[in-house]
Amino acid sequence: MEFAPDDVVEQILVRLDVKDLIRCKSVCNSWHSIISGPSFVNAHLKHAYANDHNNPELGHRRVCTKMLWAADLWHGENRIDIVGSCNGLLCVSPRGVKFAVTNPLTREQKKLPTPPYWLHHIRNTSEIRDEVCWGFGYDSSAYDYKVIAGFNKRGSKVTFFYSLTLKSNTWKYIGHVECWMRYGSVSGTLCGGKLYWLMKKDDAILSLDLSTEEFKEIPLHECSGKPILGVIDECLCIFIYRLPGYERGASTEWVMKNNKWELFIDDRCQSKYDVAHHLPITMNSSYFVDDGNRVPFNGIHVCASIYVKSLVSPHPHVNDDNNDYEGQKRIVKHGQEDTESATRGTKGNMKKRKRKKRSKRSCKHKTPLVWM
Repeated sequence: MEFAPDDVVEQILVRLDVKDLIRCKSVCNSWHSIISGPSFVNAHLKHAYANDHNNPELGHRRVCTKMLWAADLWHGENRIDIVGSCNGLLCVSPRGVKFAVTNPLTREQKKLPTPPYWLHHIRNTSEIRDEVCWGFGYDSSAYDYKVIAGFNKRGSKVTFFYSLTLKSNTWKYIGHVECWMRYGSVSGTLCGGKLYWLMKKDDAILSLDLSTEEFKEIPLHECSGKPILGVIDECLCIFIYRLPGYERGASTEWVMKNNKWELFIDDRCQSKYDVAHHLPITMNSSYFVDDGNRVPFNGIHVCASIYVKSLVSPHPHVNDDNNDYEGQKRIVKHGQEDTESATRGTKGNMKKRKRKKRSKRSCKHKTPLVWM
C-alpha cells in the first residue's frame, strides 16, 4: 500500500477548517505531529487570511459579543468583554481588569496576572472599568503578543499605560499621556501594528505603536454625529453612527490613507457582507465563538475586531519553531545546580560524584524501567 509523502499531506491538511484539523489529530501519530508543528500552524494561519481576503463576497470576519451595540452604553463589571483579537487569539476580560488570552476554537486559554492598577489609587474596584482602556495585538519586532492596559485616576486628566507580553507574562510601565478616553472607547482598535483610541482631548485619536511603544495623537476628522473607530479594507476607519436605519447602510465612513482622511466609497459594498462570530457575555469555564452569521459590510460591526480561524496557541512556546521551552527550563535548572555546587566547593562535588557511582552500580542489578 502506497502512502502520500508528508509534504503532500500537509498541503491537503492546511486547507481544512480548524474543527476538522482537531479531529484529524486523532487519525494517526504522523498527522498529529504535522498539525501540531509550529510551521504548519503558521502556514494554516496564512492560508486562512488569504482565503478570507480572496473571497469576493466576504468583506471581513469579525468577533464581538452578542451585545455589541450595548457595549457603547453598558460596560458592566461582571460580563465578558473582548479586549482585542489577533491571529485567531482573543484577549478577554471576564470581570474587572482580569485578563485571559484564548483560542476559542481549540479551547486553549492562558490566564494573565492582574495589572497594577492600585498604584494609581483606584480604590473602587466595582467601577474600575470606568477608569480603564485596553487593547491586544502582535508585536512583529519581538514575535510576541501584547496586552495593553491604561488607567485614568478619577478626576485626573492623565492615563498611565502598562504592557504585558505573553512570553514574559509580567506587566511593565510604558508611559503616560495627558488625556483620557471617550466613554465607549475602551477597547483599542488594532490596525497596522498599532492600537487606536478615541480621546476626549481636542477631539483626537491616540495611537500606540506596539513595537516601539510610542504614543502619537492623530486629528479626528470633523464630522456630525457619534464617531466610532473601526477597520475597513485594512485601513483605520471612522464610522459615523446614525440611529435610524444604520443597519441598512445609512452611515458614513472615513478611512485613513496616506496620513489623511478620505471618504470611503466602495461600489461592491452592497454585494459584500461581513461574518460576525459571537462570544457569550456570561461567565463560562471556556470561551468559544459560534459559526458566525452575515451582517452588513458597512454596518455597526466595523468597530468589532477582525477575526481569523487559526490553530495559534496562547502559550507562546508552542508557536515558536526555535523555542525549546522544556529545553530552556532544563538549561536554567542545570545552570542553577552548577552554580550551587560551585559554591559548596570541591569536596562537596567529590561526594556527589561518589554517590552517583554507587547508584549506577546498584542499578545494574535491578530490572530496567520501561516507559510506555
